[in-house]
Amino acid sequence: MELVSLIIMVLGLAALVGIYVISRVSRQHSPQKRDENIPVLRDADGNELSSVCDDVAARDGKRPSANARDMSDVMMSNVSGKSKGVHQPIADAVALPPQLVLFIAADIEAGFSGEEVLRALDNAGLSFGDMDIFHRFVLSAQGETSLFSVANGVKPWTLVPEELVMQTTPGLSMILNLPSQIDDGDAINDFLLTAERLTADLNGILKDHNQQPITPALRAGLLAMAA
Repeated sequence: MELVSLIIMVLGLAALVGIYVISRVSRQHSPQKRDENIPVLRDADGNELSSVCDDVAARDGKRPSANARDMSDVMMSNVSGKSKGVHQPIADAVALPPQLVLFIAADIEAGFSGEEVLRALDNAGLSFGDMDIFHRFVLSAQGETSLFSVANGVKPWTLVPEELVMQTTPGLSMILNLPSQIDDGDAINDFLLTAERLTADLNGILKDHNQQPITPALRAGLLAMAA
């Protein structure tokens, strides 16, 4: 009788161990809770950086946070000028920022699947290239060159197709350097429309450089800059 009790006890302990192991494995493979905000990056001085800043430097070599007017201020200045009937060229009305940065954030805890991201990038006509990120390539006087870039929203920022298919990401970051290799208005318009297309394809949330959702006013400001 004692032998039967001992066997039952051993089997019970084995079952508990099995349940514990299975629960740990399941927890590791289950989607981790993610904040829809793409992590804020800061340099050694505590200044906020865009997530692709280390990959795609501003043309003057400085960080966007150190040399650029707030993008929303620039856009709203353009909107304000147009509403007052000001028709002078943008260059006379307000200086364009050295960079425009947009984020596409996932609105689900699991983030975007790599396969979805690759499909969306391909549908938007973007190509994998330098720095292991995606680009909008255009023809310029210097030949084929990158107009703007799309990078991962988290370190190491890369979007290597072979790796991405097995990963997820909480978001993407996009950066456009100004002045661009083509007409700046055309570049800004393509930049915004591509961001909106990627956002729609991924069912994400389009955000500005401060990771705030793009409002109709900010969108109008971008379009005003492109006019």
